[in-house]
Amino acid sequence: MIIDIHGHLGYINQAPFWAADEKRLETYCDEANVDFLCVSSAKSLMYNAQEGNAELNTALNNSDKLLGYVVINPVFPESIADIELLTSNPKFKGVKIHPDYHGFDMKSQKARKFLDGVAKQVDLMLFHVSCMPGTGFADAVSIAKFAANHPDTNFILAHMAGIFQNGNYPYFPNLQGCEDVAALKLNNVYIDTAHYLMYVYPDILAKMVDIVGANHIVFGTDVPLQGAMQMRFAIEIIQSLDIPQTDKDKILHANAIKLLNLRGACKTTVRGNVA
Repeated sequence: MIIDIHGHLGYINQAPFWAADEKRLETYCDEANVDFLCVSSAKSLMYNAQEGNAELNTALNNSDKLLGYVVINPVFPESIADIELLTSNPKFKGVKIHPDYHGFDMKSQKARKFLDGVAKQVDLMLFHVSCMPGTGFADAVSIAKFAANHPDTNFILAHMAGIFQNGNYPYFPNLQGCEDVAALKLNNVYIDTAHYLMYVYPDILAKMVDIVGANHIVFGTDVPLQGAMQMRFAIEIIQSLDIPQTDKDKILHANAIKLLNLRGACKTTVRGNVA
């Protein structure tokens, strides 16, 4: 089994060539032999959180392979109302937070207070980690320290813990981010592989496994930013690692099964509420 923990429905960066409805995403999964893909709405990330969440709700009901994240935006706190989707539709598995696109800094006390309230209600949060030049509102350590305050919630830190934000190497892998997060020894923090650096520097994943450990890495591709060919290449990179097959399986599906509660029938992820 292969589970992609990080994808998107719709128009990423408002670019038509990155557009993907549920049918296209399912086609990518079929071509890459991916069993489940967990996505957030591009519209929710880049325009209107609640409109996008509603569209994703419909798409999930029309798909056998897609699972979802509810996008919540502290800048528009009314978006927290959509947390009810986690109980009304069991295909929603967690919450997606994107400080860079939504324009708030994790250093903001008001934003953190709002997110504290979210974290107390859900079992899984996927955080965008700053990985684009000119942004930097959400570094890996800030998110990991936030996660330390919520040990009963699991956190996925996207994009291989981000990249270094500097003029000389604006796209260089941020191994320090992985090191700093690993040093905190948080059982509830995972890092996903959703970064194009995985294709540019294939050996970077081996270093990431050495630092973080297979128990805390989950497979993600940022699809449709990465198409089916790149999804297959990413899977090949993981399969080619010089680690036990059991560790490869943890990265490709076992860790995600636990985080998404896929061991049996789909269940909701709002605490105290089981559909």
